[in-house]
Amino acid sequence: MVFCRNCGGDLPSDNSSFCPVCGKPQNTATAVTMAAQTKNIGSAIALALIAGIIGFNGIGHLYIGKIRSGIVILVIGWVILGITILFVPFGLIYLIFWVWQAYDANNKSKYYNQFILKNGKTPW
Repeated sequence: MVFCRNCGGDLPSDNSSFCPVCGKPQNTATAVTMAAQTKNIGSAIALALIAGIIGFNGIGHLYIGKIRSGIVILVIGWVILGITILFVPFGLIYLIFWVWQAYDANNKSKYYNQFILKNGKTPW
């Protein structure tokens, strides 16, 4: 039986990277590796805002590995832009959508980082 170095909880194996009880890394090399795999939240927001303003919404989601969500958001953004060309007041909906997708990329990147640091693997 192997025990956590932090809380003393049972580890599934002697090769466990993280404790399933407290979430603490069991060796510093793994902790550094997991920290290196985290995504920069500022980059996710910047990508979402900058790319979104020129019609490429969803790039922030692609950055954090949410490929399907990123592509869906990209296509929906293009549809809204197409409708805006025909009906200009619809641009307000695009503006709201643009802000929402940046906000969502922010939330998802925070969740991604917390999950990877706690569990030692990516959430998706």
